[in-house]
Amino acid sequence: MNYDQRRAELADFLKTRRLALQPEEVGLPERPSRRTPGLRREDVADLAGISACWYSQLEQARNIRVSDHVLNSLAEALRLNAAERDYLLTLANEDARSSANVPADGVPPTLQRILDSQHPHPAFALGPRFNILAWNQARTDVYGDLAKIPPAHRHMLWLFFGGHMREMIRNWEPSARSVLAEFRAATGLYVHEPWFTTLVRELSQSSTDFRRWWRQHEIERHHVTTREVEHPFVGRMVLEESVLVVDDRSGRRIILEIPRPGTGTEKKLTALSWQSHQVQDQSWHVLRKRGSGEQWSNHF
Repeated sequence: MNYDQRRAELADFLKTRRLALQPEEVGLPERPSRRTPGLRREDVADLAGISACWYSQLEQARNIRVSDHVLNSLAEALRLNAAERDYLLTLANEDARSSANVPADGVPPTLQRILDSQHPHPAFALGPRFNILAWNQARTDVYGDLAKIPPAHRHMLWLFFGGHMREMIRNWEPSARSVLAEFRAATGLYVHEPWFTTLVRELSQSSTDFRRWWRQHEIERHHVTTREVEHPFVGRMVLEESVLVVDDRSGRRIILEIPRPGTGTEKKLTALSWQSHQVQDQSWHVLRKRGSGEQWSNHF
């Protein structure tokens, strides 16, 4: 397995975290004549108790083995949080194996029934690559029909940086940055794989926001996210997003969007559900009439 890309990601992550820290934040005297922002490589090496030369090789993506003890020392020196520490350990662990052979689409019928049971609340299933595997009708009512989007673009990053989500979500920037940081935290095992590099390259070419924020290398675990949606028919809705992990070693997750109390969102979701059923009923009656007409014509 080729680990060059993983080493490059590790080097970039260390550099971005180093440059984001100021000397005074780690107990070092301020240097008024600094030419560059953040800490120097020598500062990080001293704080971690390792040689500056050896640390420099890490930032140069050299092929060197790193012990967990040293990595934890670097995490302490760089003031990494728990999610960032886990990401660092994942990138540096060349013995780790990815599970990128998980099917790109489709879910078991039981999982689809779980999604459908959440109606009128939007719900969908995510794969380990952050591709959307399945969804319920409420998700379609709120955001549009994913079936009309090419499978390759049924991906959280494409929806935020290459789709219509920007127009619908009032707090688009914090939502998009959060999704991007969560994607990066969850996919450290995959950074050397073709699907990952292709996704990043194509999004970098199509979105200046993605390209700029990707360079910042932010890492974040999922937390309850509030999303403000501007729907063309019912107006503003406020949804709180939560995640349930599917315990089958598939890497799948269920994303639930629950209306925030006191915002009127529950009533609007119910109204959308009723409208959706009306449209479906009308379509069924039209098809039934057409079918009856054909049968009557054929009978004679």
